[in-house]
Amino acid sequence: MNEQKFSLSCKRCQAPLKMDSYTIDTFTCQNKHVFYFKCTGCDDFSATAIANIPESQWPDMMDKETLERLTKEYHDAMKQHG
Repeated sequence: MNEQKFSLSCKRCQAPLKMDSYTIDTFTCQNKHVFYFKCTGCDDFSATAIANIPESQWPDMMDKETLERLTKEYHDAMKQHG
């Protein structure tokens, strides 16, 4: 399977995006898991569905502890509503 790499650059100024936070949908069956980003250049905020970014790219976006916590929460939610 050919995974398309998600751009971690700001669409406005092209500076790197830094993951600010994330939300895991544990209450509905809507699969609305979201990454929130803040631009390191212009301080703009953006968001995208977690499903838009391949798991193989997640380590590039966050530290190891956050990655482990996110991965567990995400997979638990997917099992719960899958």
